[in-house]
Amino acid sequence: MKKPEYDLLGVWLDFAFNSLVAELNRSLHSVGLSLNHAQFAILQNLFIKDGQSQSDIARRVGKDRAAISRSLNTLEENGFILRKAVSGSKNGIFLTEKAIENRQKIVDAINMAILKGRQGMTEEEYENGISFLNKIYRNLQ
Repeated sequence: MKKPEYDLLGVWLDFAFNSLVAELNRSLHSVGLSLNHAQFAILQNLFIKDGQSQSDIARRVGKDRAAISRSLNTLEENGFILRKAVSGSKNGIFLTEKAIENRQKIVDAINMAILKGRQGMTEEEYENGISFLNKIYRNLQ
């Protein structure tokens, strides 16, 4: 019997990713943050290494510069980041106090989304899933 198209790994990864993004967006709003997934991804990168360039963030987040620029503009308008010159005409993107003060809310939102997404899974199933996705990622780098 032929497997239907929706049994393909990429399709299920896409379904899971899009569902997790939607749940993260709902979770962010439920903790009082008007952020979306793209803005969350930028802030997470800056929490790891503050002062990155727009190009570095785009590469790490996997989005084009135009999409990153729109998200950065919104984050700056909402007081989460500052752009500062770091060398010549190159700007670094830095977290503000507001971002730092809201870090725990951001962590709470992602944890809420993940907990909802992993309902019914054992710890072993969850860890195996992480390992599986990590192997795919490393194989494709």
